[in-house]
Amino acid sequence: MPGVESLRRAVLPYIVVFIAVSAWSPYLSLYYQSLGISLALIGALMAFTSCVAILTAPIWGVVHDQYPRSLVLLPLAGLLAGLGGFGLFTVGASPLVVLFAAIYATGTSGLTPMMDVRVLEMAGADRSRYGRIRACGSASFIVGAPLVGLLKDHQGPASIFWVIIPAIAIGGLLAATIPGRTRVVPAGSMFRAPGRVLRHGPIAVLLVGYLICFAAISAQSVFFGPYLRSLGASNELVGWAASINALLEVPIMFFFPRLARRVGVERLILLGALIVAVRQIANVTFTDPDILIGCAILQGAGYALLVVGGVTFVSRHAPKGAAATAQGLLNGVAFSLAAIVGAGAGGQLASLLAIRGMYAVSVAVGFVGVAAIAVAVLPYIGSREDEPAGSVAQAVNPGVDGVGDPLRSGGAEVETVDGVGRDEYAAGRRQRRVDVDHHDLVDVGQMDDGRV
Repeated sequence: MPGVESLRRAVLPYIVVFIAVSAWSPYLSLYYQSLGISLALIGALMAFTSCVAILTAPIWGVVHDQYPRSLVLLPLAGLLAGLGGFGLFTVGASPLVVLFAAIYATGTSGLTPMMDVRVLEMAGADRSRYGRIRACGSASFIVGAPLVGLLKDHQGPASIFWVIIPAIAIGGLLAATIPGRTRVVPAGSMFRAPGRVLRHGPIAVLLVGYLICFAAISAQSVFFGPYLRSLGASNELVGWAASINALLEVPIMFFFPRLARRVGVERLILLGALIVAVRQIANVTFTDPDILIGCAILQGAGYALLVVGGVTFVSRHAPKGAAATAQGLLNGVAFSLAAIVGAGAGGQLASLLAIRGMYAVSVAVGFVGVAAIAVAVLPYIGSREDEPAGSVAQAVNPGVDGVGDPLRSGGAEVETVDGVGRDEYAAGRRQRRVDVDHHDLVDVGQMDDGRV
């Protein structure tokens, strides 16, 4: 299968980067709590760093779209995150914690989206193969989270940075070994790229749904560690909670290409949103840490479907020349802007209603997110299956898979130019899972360099 060997080169960077995530995601709020920071201020700090990320993630994406083969951008993102982690480790509860948290967020906001978009190009027309690479990161998280919990129990809360700092910096350096993007169409002004993505209907509606859904997830997950600790769970058990939470991520991400071919990406996205919303009910219903941790396995399944499905959906609908920008916006909305809303509002609600009361509110928000995601994806369910095979066979050669692919000299790729409608041309490309931007389609007859 073309691109398999290149895809394997991305496995190690994902493993190393997600070792850092396994030390940061479950334990950062506990680290802040160990410094004497209140729940409300933890929520505010998380919201602030997410605000930084929502601003910087699209910037990384825009720059990467302009310099798609750069060997500098990914290591720079990793080194910035490492610098921010070192600052958080050394400054304690001083006001400088805000500065270094912002630096850390700046680095992490760009690293994984830039890795994702490179892997997506290597995956070619079957972008759902990205899930198998992302599954390696989840496997790394599953192993790392409980081990970091053991380290934290024996060496103290600050020991998480012994893992975070080297892993995120080395991961960024290794990410530079992922081949740069070659099939990139210039998108014009880099300052207009985010606006082009946000004006693109399918992506804009999905981003609204993801914002609501992931805000509920953020409100739940940021305070899950402190909630378990308040119920008597150990730090090691908190680590196992994070690990179990990701247990189903690996098989679902690995088999996502097969599931997508059978069920469809859009249905999988909607199923993921439903699973996450239903799972959140357990946090309100039960107070036994063991039961709560057991229920956490469902969230991993829903999260995997949402993450891989969202990345795949956005890559299919991204305007030409704005693939990394689109992924940066998805990352910024789902993991940053949603955290601003979820962690910020969740912290205030936790102070007023206690964590369990805040969870009850987030359940209702989660189901609103399901409805919004349904509005985004339902119009596209079955769209490719409904297109008649060969409807544009005389206009577009099925061997031409993407912008920049060379025309074959052995046959006529385009038998007629004036007779090919723009919509038919776009439908043919979508049938082969190739991104189409209706605003940027050009007449084939205007091409003079033998490329489509």
